Amino acid sequence: MNELTQQENINSNVAVFSPQSLAAIQTFSQVMASGMATVPEHLRGNPSDCMAITMQAMQWQMNPYAVAQKTFVVNGVLGYEAQLVNAVISTRGPLTGRIEYDWFGPWEKIIGKFEIRKNDKGKEYRVPGWKLADENGIGVRVQATLRGESKPRVLELLLAQARTRNSTLWADDPRQQLAYLALKRWARLYCPEVILGVYTRDELDEPQGKIINPVQEHKNTSACRAERETTIIEQDAGENWISAFRERIEQAQSTGETTSLRQEVEDHKNTLGALYTELKGKVVQRHHRLNAIARIETMINDLPSSGDPEAEQKFIALENTLNAARPHLGELYEAYKTTLTDMKPEYIGS
Repeated sequence: MNELTQQENINSNVAVFSPQSLAAIQTFSQVMASGMATVPEHLRGNPSDCMAITMQAMQWQMNPYAVAQKTFVVNGVLGYEAQLVNAVISTRGPLTGRIEYDWFGPWEKIIGKFEIRKNDKGKEYRVPGWKLADENGIGVRVQATLRGESKPRVLELLLAQARTRNSTLWADDPRQQLAYLALKRWARLYCPEVILGVYTRDELDEPQGKIINPVQEHKNTSACRAERETTIIEQDAGENWISAFRERIEQAQSTGETTSLRQEVEDHKNTLGALYTELKGKVVQRHHRLNAIARIETMINDLPSSGDPEAEQKFIALENTLNAARPHLGELYEAYKTTLTDMKPEYIGS
């Protein structure tokens, strides 16, 4: 990183962390967290995360609301969409020109080769329709020139090296997805300061193993027929188990139950395939919801009488906890909010 880039980053950090800026950012984050259509669900009623995103947007010189729309949460960690990360590298990276891409290999073997399937709700989605062997020799070459240098830095990435492919866009547009991934890895290697502490979905989701060279066995006709029948039975049993498991998640009434359910998901990880991410997400969401409900109920029950010296302080803490838990409460948030509104005159300014 050259001196000019260092000075720009220092000036940006000084501006963000000055007392005046922090106070303004905090006020702005409260307003941002109160939004509905303007911010994604995981940021509603969550001023702390809104503040973190606002500070990051300021350092990138971007609109905080635009940045917020490109964020998500995986396993409690805030992540950024690949599209945003690539825009940041292109505009804020210490580069002298545009980033250049060179795709090589027989891309015609996989472009447009996808299959359309339906989920349990009847919604269509696409999955790759090519074989692993078709990916041989397919890749992209990314190059860009850093400030103060005359030769471009180059990175090559093969499609076979892209292990985590949780987005259906890997079936729709694998060229674009591989380019996103290659540029991010280029930045991690040659200008890591630009996206330090910023992670995309493929870095936060746990990669699932897959069998690259399964052993092929020769079977007679009867054995093949028996295997197909067994497979159908296993598929039916699997679908029944998944439906029952979804219902168990919805009916869970304690964090102890959700912890057990999470372990059960992990035990079936290798057989669930793409459903692993969905079921794990539902369990985690239910766990956070039950945890938030228990915490709020406890704080309500522990409120002292209005004449207690700590009554006002504890009520304010309860309000803050409720607002922070809003993303996890869903429709219960409004019910709790109404309850606290009715109680507020008794505790505030009494």
